[in-house]
Amino acid sequence: MIVPDSPESAAARDALSLDIEQGISTLYRASKARVRVLVKHFDPDLQMAGYIVLRHVMTHEPIRAGGIASALDMDKSAVSRQLTMLRESGLIDTYADPEDGRATLVASSDSAKEALELFRADLKADYQRILASWDESEIESFARLLGRFNDAR
Repeated sequence: MIVPDSPESAAARDALSLDIEQGISTLYRASKARVRVLVKHFDPDLQMAGYIVLRHVMTHEPIRAGGIASALDMDKSAVSRQLTMLRESGLIDTYADPEDGRATLVASSDSAKEALELFRADLKADYQRILASWDESEIESFARLLGRFNDAR
């Protein structure tokens, strides 16, 4: 038995930390690959910066361009370029802010919402396939521990 706070315990935690790091690296690579697939659902020519802007719009719509730039820590001109490309691709709509006619609000288009729903359906099917052999308590534990891990960051 390993005694807590002993050299053996520290070594075991170090080894487990390396296992966790490897697992997170694998998950990160898989997640990035999945995002590349998602981006193609929206538009084959969409770049990662445009996707990041679009996802922020979809999460916080309607929103002003300045709010996007501030939240994403991006230059306003870079956000403007991405919004222009997204508008030309039919992924966002813009309209005058009813509270301030000088300002413009940005919202995702119906086609962007449909593409996201298709991706989410694919992702759900993927997770169901991966977790098919897990029992409900394992899935609940995984979700709880993953949330706890992310909250601690």
